[in-house]
Amino acid sequence: MPDILTGKQLTIFPLKYSSHEIDRADWVALLTLCLAPLIAHIIAGVPSPTFLHRSRPKWHELLCHYNPTSILWRYAAIADRRIRANSWDQNDLASTNAIFWTKRGWDGSEEMIPTSTAYCYHLPDNTRIALFSREMITTIIVTSQGIQATLSLMGALDTDGTNAGFVKWMGVDTIFFPLAMISLLRLCCAFWLNDDFGYSTSHSLALDKRANSNESSSGTLLAPMDVPPRPRFQRPSSSWGSRIFRSLFLFIVISIIVLNAMYFIRGGRQTATTFAVELAYIFFLSMTVAIFAPYFWTGATTSTIIPCINSMAYKIYTAVIFGVFAATIIISCIETRKTPCGKFTSGPGLEADIRACWMSNKDLASLHVGFNASTATLVVDDFAIANKSAFIPVNNTQWSAVDFTGTCFGKALKE
Repeated sequence: MPDILTGKQLTIFPLKYSSHEIDRADWVALLTLCLAPLIAHIIAGVPSPTFLHRSRPKWHELLCHYNPTSILWRYAAIADRRIRANSWDQNDLASTNAIFWTKRGWDGSEEMIPTSTAYCYHLPDNTRIALFSREMITTIIVTSQGIQATLSLMGALDTDGTNAGFVKWMGVDTIFFPLAMISLLRLCCAFWLNDDFGYSTSHSLALDKRANSNESSSGTLLAPMDVPPRPRFQRPSSSWGSRIFRSLFLFIVISIIVLNAMYFIRGGRQTATTFAVELAYIFFLSMTVAIFAPYFWTGATTSTIIPCINSMAYKIYTAVIFGVFAATIIISCIETRKTPCGKFTSGPGLEADIRACWMSNKDLASLHVGFNASTATLVVDDFAIANKSAFIPVNNTQWSAVDFTGTCFGKALKE
């Protein structure tokens, strides 16, 4: 990869309304491409809750599970629990993948494994993911999106501009590419993701009534067991495998932050869209590291639900992260425009057209054509040519002989 530290000054183009020429059909396609990685990330990472109490969570308590930080925690905790397991059966797999709602709120602790057994009416057939299952299909989709996004984002750091797989000044259709790359962290626990289980709410309510009648001091469904179960998992602090995994997971997240920061470090010109996208992901990932680090350091990773999910601070953070991404979508919708070749960009002018339409196996010319009424001829005011190795910008003060054969697209503007 060429030198990333270019030493160029960072310049942010002012926000400009450029999407007025996009028609309704293109908007449908744009928003579909925009939201596809986000929807895949949420569907893949958030299972349906399992209710073991007659009460139901409020909307803001449910919303916290859709926070990308919560999803990353779940991936890390499932993998960490499997690493620490002395033995592993279908009940472990089902309880680890479920998110339980109890009288105490959300509970994904290891203690729920024996406690939830009484409410389980269907267990997975195996102790790992089934080859032909919804989770396997979801993992394949998320992985393919993540690989595509990773190659594009890494290629966009090439300072020579010869990588054509990524629009330098991204449009609204690609703002969730970084999230698709982050979703590759799902692979750390992919073999132990399963949704083929069931817990009976009606059975839990019946047990709750008996518990209330027999134990005046306890109104919970989760009655304590007479004999404490034999520990099935090593403590995170005593498992070297867990320590190595937690360190590696945190290192990967920090590396993604560094990758995002490279877009600032390398300088150059950026649109309001690319600047907002970079800030959004740096904020989200930095907060994720700040939240994860104390738990990882102390070994408080025994719950598959992030421990602070019931706190007001985490609920506020969830609202802020959703607001940041919503603002990013709005900014990109305002600034995105369609180039002559049909691709979308948030950048202005000929260079943005070139970067959006450039293909490695073709030369491309972008022209600003006017109509001279006195001579009844077309006049080229300025143009830029891209080939496999360089950009050649040309304006009315610079003349260059260029051998170019191709197809002209766009429209002439009458002066």
